[in-house]
Amino acid sequence: MGTAPALELIEQVGVESIRAHDVALANRFRDGLGMPPGDSAIVSADVPGAEQQLEAAGVRAAVRDGRLRASFHLYNTEADVDMALRALGRGT
Repeated sequence: MGTAPALELIEQVGVESIRAHDVALANRFRDGLGMPPGDSAIVSADVPGAEQQLEAAGVRAAVRDGRLRASFHLYNTEADVDMALRALGRGT
């Protein structure tokens, strides 16, 4: 039921535009963590206490093998990135 509208949105926005948006958000997050830019919408980093800090702020992210794993998508905004960085004590 939701597949057709989702595919229409992807076609309307464009795969390359979506990728550019997602990677830009990931790089904003990486910069806030003091990491160099990357070429992926997924960020994996050692951030002690990240799971508890993000959960307390209502931010969803995964912790795998003790490393924070955050992924960014079309529905995320710069405000979402900034909220996650503030929750981690890395933003204003």
